[in-house]
Amino acid sequence: MVSFETDLDDLRLSSKELQNAADIVSTAHSGVRGQDVPAPDPVTGSLLPDLFAPSTAFGKTLGMRGVSAAYEEHRQAVEKMLAKLHRSTQDASQALARVAELYEAVDEDNKQRMNRAAYGNQG
Repeated sequence: MVSFETDLDDLRLSSKELQNAADIVSTAHSGVRGQDVPAPDPVTGSLLPDLFAPSTAFGKTLGMRGVSAAYEEHRQAVEKMLAKLHRSTQDASQALARVAELYEAVDEDNKQRMNRAAYGNQG
């Protein structure tokens, strides 16, 4: 596509690569979502902590509620940012694909106009 100084195949390839990146981010987002740390129930956890303590990466009896809460807060923030990255990467991929479609349509229209002008049949 000489008139726009852009190769449509490059635009389409970039769109596909961004979609692949979005898929990778989606996988990471799902993985982070699965790493949540259950918090102890405030009622049963304080009455019978050994019996009702959740099983977490920090164990049941280590008494690390502050650490597990900080971990969960951070994990939720990472999950939120990965979701945002996924959306923006997917949007960029779709935008590049749409730009390629528009360029192709305009290029085709320009070719038809040039052909009509060359044959003296302008419209």
